[in-house]
Amino acid sequence: MELNKENMKKIMFLIAFGFAFYLLIKNLYLVPSFFSSFFGAIGPILAGFAIAFVVNVLMVQVENRLFAPINRMCTKIWPKIRRSVSILVSFVIILGLITLLMFFVVPELGHTIINLTSNIPTYFTNIQNGISAFYKGHPKIAEYAKNVNINWGSISKFLSTNGQKIASQLISSTFSITSNIFHGAISAVLALVIAVNTLAQKEKLHAHVKKFLYAYLPRKHADTVSHICHLTNRAFYNCIAGTFTEACILGTLCFVGMNIFHFPYAILISVLVAFNALIPIIGSFLSTVVGGLLVSTANPIQGIWYMIYFCILQQLEGNLIYPRVVGSRVGLPVLWMMVAITIGGNFFGVLGMLINIPICSVIYTLLRENIHKREKRINCPADKPEPAPKADRH
Repeated sequence: MELNKENMKKIMFLIAFGFAFYLLIKNLYLVPSFFSSFFGAIGPILAGFAIAFVVNVLMVQVENRLFAPINRMCTKIWPKIRRSVSILVSFVIILGLITLLMFFVVPELGHTIINLTSNIPTYFTNIQNGISAFYKGHPKIAEYAKNVNINWGSISKFLSTNGQKIASQLISSTFSITSNIFHGAISAVLALVIAVNTLAQKEKLHAHVKKFLYAYLPRKHADTVSHICHLTNRAFYNCIAGTFTEACILGTLCFVGMNIFHFPYAILISVLVAFNALIPIIGSFLSTVVGGLLVSTANPIQGIWYMIYFCILQQLEGNLIYPRVVGSRVGLPVLWMMVAITIGGNFFGVLGMLINIPICSVIYTLLRENIHKREKRINCPADKPEPAPKADRH
């Protein structure tokens, strides 16, 4: 091999890459702590971008639809302040919804706790009566239970000893808890500031990222990266909008049905159902169990009927609402939706379920585009050169 300038660059790059790979393998045990420290340091930045991305879904609707008449009428001062007003209105709407939910949920939750605590003696009486009836029907088990000796003194001593240890640990960890709360508050404020600035200058940030891509990558690769980023942004935007829409629909249907069938705790359970609808698969299970337990505290028979009602509503939601509201916006068929949720949940839990749907949407779109290109190439082959005309023999 000729040792020219280009080959020397390649050799130096291979040597540097080999040395870096050797250091990585040698210090592989430090990689988790490095990534933990790295993501801990940039955590507020990532959280700010995430908040901006979610709020942007609402801000686009406020800016383009809610303010549509003002956008058409005012052409002088309004364009300069439209983005700031849209950001402010979006955050006010979000805070208003949270306050409204807390206004309805907290009193209902307090009423539920009061009912549960006041009915505790009744629950214990019913449990004791049930155990007594069970013992009467099964005398052998009752005789065995009488022979079981429980040393309540040792249990009391164990609880008191461990209680003192827990108390001492809480006192010793008060400083660390306080510092963590303080650090979390600062991180939250920084994330909020980053989110507001990102929303205010999202067009400039998009232009800067695009310039960076085309400055450091060949045009073909820059076009590919830009296309993938566009698909990813659209998929995540549509997934967030569709998921929140589906949660509102499911919570409303649950509230209407519970009022029709006169189930107790309609507001509280409907809000819980709406929040749990943001979590695929697991959320519906939590809504069924928690709602059934709450209704059962008032009436066990109604608790059973609620679980039957919610299972029917869940089937309606899973087969009709979710695929059409979320799947149509994301662009995934129902089968791919189920595959994305299953794979994401098995590998990364609840967060994987939420993120894997738009990721699979991007992969599905790229595969579909590539298949169409290949089909067009097969169906429309390049024109073959015409054969040369035969020479005239005359």
